[in-house]
Amino acid sequence: MALEEFYHATPIQIRFNDVDGFEHVNNTIIQEYFDIGRVHYLREAFGGELWKNDKVVLIVSIKTDFFKQTLPDDQVRVLTRVYHLGGKSLRMLQWLVKEGDAEPTATCDSVMAGYDQASQSGMLIPDDWRRAFDRMEKGRLIPGTAL
Repeated sequence: MALEEFYHATPIQIRFNDVDGFEHVNNTIIQEYFDIGRVHYLREAFGGELWKNDKVVLIVSIKTDFFKQTLPDDQVRVLTRVYHLGGKSLRMLQWLVKEGDAEPTATCDSVMAGYDQASQSGMLIPDDWRRAFDRMEKGRLIPGTAL
């Protein structure tokens, strides 16, 4: 995986209270940075609206790896991409990257599932969402992904 494989970036402002007693950004805060990147990605994909008609995607699994410290003076951004669309779920990869670096300080791989709040049950990822994700990924979702 390389920086060029991400088409969406969210700049992150490191706040004073993000830094812990070890004088680096706390790992729990880095997960919040990934959440900010996720929301910005989904808003852009869906034209400003996160959800429509009680249809949402829920996070069902997250795996975060930390490689380097993020320090208070670092300029960072969250890179986000959807790299797999299944019938009822999608996989999203995110990198936290310092300005000027080609490798991430942390990564987050998440599985998100379609959910219908009205019926309180899982749902297929709607076709308009599939088109939106494919548009965000410039038509390069993995082979075999239904659209």
